[in-house]
Amino acid sequence: MLKENILIVGGYGEVGGKIAKLLLATYPNRLWIAGRNIEKAKQFCAQLNNMATPIQLDVTKKIDGHQLANIALVIMCLEQENTEFAERCLEEGIKYIDISASNSFLQKLELLNPVAVQHNTTAILSVGLAPGLTNLMAMHVAQQFSSMEKLHISILLGAGDSHGSAAIHWILDQLNSSYTITYQNDIHEIKNFTNKRVVHFAGLGNRSLYQFNFSDQHTLSKHFPASPIITRLGFDIEWLNLLVSLLQKSHLSKLLKWPWLKNRFASLMQKMKIGSPICVIKIEATGTRQQEEISASLTFAENDESFVTAKIAATVAQKMLEQEQPAGIYHIEELFNFEILTDQFDLPPVHIMHN
Repeated sequence: MLKENILIVGGYGEVGGKIAKLLLATYPNRLWIAGRNIEKAKQFCAQLNNMATPIQLDVTKKIDGHQLANIALVIMCLEQENTEFAERCLEEGIKYIDISASNSFLQKLELLNPVAVQHNTTAILSVGLAPGLTNLMAMHVAQQFSSMEKLHISILLGAGDSHGSAAIHWILDQLNSSYTITYQNDIHEIKNFTNKRVVHFAGLGNRSLYQFNFSDQHTLSKHFPASPIITRLGFDIEWLNLLVSLLQKSHLSKLLKWPWLKNRFASLMQKMKIGSPICVIKIEATGTRQQEEISASLTFAENDESFVTAKIAATVAQKMLEQEQPAGIYHIEELFNFEILTDQFDLPPVHIMHN
């Protein structure tokens, strides 16, 4: 039997719902909207004129075979604690997309490569704004060099945007943790939201950005092991950047380890609309081209971070359904390039500066 349906896990959430709406026009009556709350799934499907099917699914529990029947592709929009559900999908020969930003979890998914190869299916990781768009943009900029020396990834999020609850909780969780990055055989331990760098954004001015454990820098380092690749995060409201940095330095962020306080703070962040809905990615790199020292930069700016993520995920989903892909586990930049987003966005050019 030819599998044809698309299962969106977390399909009624901030990102999953937008992915569903984007795919509905091309794949009517082929979408399954899944989550633990069947009533929310039903309500969302009603908004789609019942052209999608609600299903109750808890990926933390054992999955019944019928829940994956006739599924061609799974789009995972939730943060997971283990890879059991992903492995089950691959064993069923189901294609798989994951929008997680957690490097430690993506590393666990990478270990499923033999399973994907054995069952002749494909999983694509790092699908979204960051990681995802950042990976594609960084690779696009890196192509401008014969030898790249250093690459900065700057992620600016609008404090007035409608960020999903999972995304906010993930950022808050990271404030109390450290991570390591390796280049030129040296291991560097980094505390999240430290090592400030002031970055200029056209139309906004200068903003303070801080190193942060997005997975893109780890994934891209495999392509450029000798070049430092550093990802930083900041917000469009400068005093908010300074406030979060102060919380980190004063160790007040440790209070967020209390679930009730973290939930209250996350709820407050979702409700406050003190900035704009903008999201900006800026890639800056230095190196040489034909023995000449150059710098290159590429800036992408849009409104609504979750909608950008949804557009990228929907584009990758269509490519996976309509084009043959090699079996295995891949990050987005290993199978696709920046130009695949031409139909979704007005893609900016790379600016080259001769040093």
